[in-house]
Amino acid sequence: MDYIIEVRNKGEAHAGAKAPDDIAEICRRRGMKSFVIPPMPFDKNLFYRQFVLLIESIKVWIHIAKTVKNGDRVIWQHPAPGVRYANRFIPWIKKRKKVEFIALIHDLETLRDGIGQQRKSTAIIADLKLLPRFDYVISHNKFMSEYLHSIGISSEKIVNLEIFDYLYNEPVPEIIRNNGKKVIVAGNLTREKSGYVYKLKELNVDMCLYGVNYEGDIPDDIYKGAFSPDELIQHLEGNFGLVWDGTSVEKCTGNTGAYLKYNNPHKTSLYLAANLPVIIWSQAAMADFVKRNNIGIVIDDLHHLSESLKGVSEKNYQEMQQNVRMIGKKIRQGYYFNTALDALK
Repeated sequence: MDYIIEVRNKGEAHAGAKAPDDIAEICRRRGMKSFVIPPMPFDKNLFYRQFVLLIESIKVWIHIAKTVKNGDRVIWQHPAPGVRYANRFIPWIKKRKKVEFIALIHDLETLRDGIGQQRKSTAIIADLKLLPRFDYVISHNKFMSEYLHSIGISSEKIVNLEIFDYLYNEPVPEIIRNNGKKVIVAGNLTREKSGYVYKLKELNVDMCLYGVNYEGDIPDDIYKGAFSPDELIQHLEGNFGLVWDGTSVEKCTGNTGAYLKYNNPHKTSLYLAANLPVIIWSQAAMADFVKRNNIGIVIDDLHHLSESLKGVSEKNYQEMQQNVRMIGKKIRQGYYFNTALDALK
């Protein structure tokens, strides 16, 4: 029997919960059973949160230890609440039963360097102590896999996901060409993470913004609001989706910009699931996937964006969109995570 350790999330208008929820749903479709970590009370004080985490983590891990049998596999979505308890219980269970533990990486806090909610000491335990305990690790891409190998995880234990799935069961709206090249930005629009969006007037590009934490005074015809991940595809208006992070339009900067060199941004999956070709920073890890599949534009500097868009002919765009439709269908159906799991049999 295969199991998934599922973290229950509260629905919000951002993609933070979409990826782990989709992984859990794909596992259910494969016939797996779930061990559930309930939502953490992040609105409470630190002492109360730690107490709840202690109680819930021990309950979940004791339940896992009692339930699993020889030959079973357990999938952990990394990082999840209670990494310190996972770090203690996993080796304890493995000593008693022949159970395989598989880690599916969502984020590596040691690479994100303080972007997430974890404390640095917890991040070190999560990435440097817990991850090597797994029998297999599903990494984002070859660049993240190289980092995992550098921290002591054998290459034989690592499988690359390539790109995150984005489950979607509704018909995908047809893209309106709009006589050109309207560019969509979707995601967390804080100035720290996406400060470049507040400099878009410099670019002379037709843009639409979607997401939480918008802090600017851009007119309503540009900022379209925030929607839940399951609703967002129906609201997108444009021809390309932009994958960029940081405060600069010249290159991706800061922790979030540097992290693009290793991770698979979930917004890439959103755009492709919506049948939108993407525009991505040339140094991003996902740039290789975009070029290899001819599903968008790779760019060094957003100052060159207008010129690059002018260089996309109608024939070029149709070729990109044809490729995007094939990959988008796979993403909407859970192809990439299923393929990674099948490689571990």
